[in-house]
Amino acid sequence: MDGIRLMMMVQSLWRKRASAALGGFGITPSQFFLIQLARRRGAIQPSEAAEELASDRPTMTLIARKCVARGWLSRRRVKLDRRSHRLSLTGLGEELLDRIEAARVLSSEALGDPFDVLDSEERAQFLRALDKVQRRARDLF
Repeated sequence: MDGIRLMMMVQSLWRKRASAALGGFGITPSQFFLIQLARRRGAIQPSEAAEELASDRPTMTLIARKCVARGWLSRRRVKLDRRSHRLSLTGLGEELLDRIEAARVLSSEALGDPFDVLDSEERAQFLRALDKVQRRARDLF
């Protein structure tokens, strides 16, 4: 459990910095990751987004609702299943992502890089180990 606690601490510290960096754009990290996912994947169901972003469905629903209200995402019903809907990136969401990416507020130069204490071989080994742990966590949880 010490490894999980340490990963959570690193993630929490990064998230605080990312929240401050994205705050000037009026968006949270969770909202940013959702609209970025919609750009990458195209129309996506909230349950798929929740799984891919390691979130629970109720939280993803709230995040998506705020993104739709801000005009970054649109919501469209699935024709075959009227209870389901898909989220799609809007032009406004695309423009926001372009502005954030151009400003490079989430770059390692802007936020810092906690991996900079590792040499290239240590970094590669660590990333391979994290990938292995993440795949196992998905199997377990």
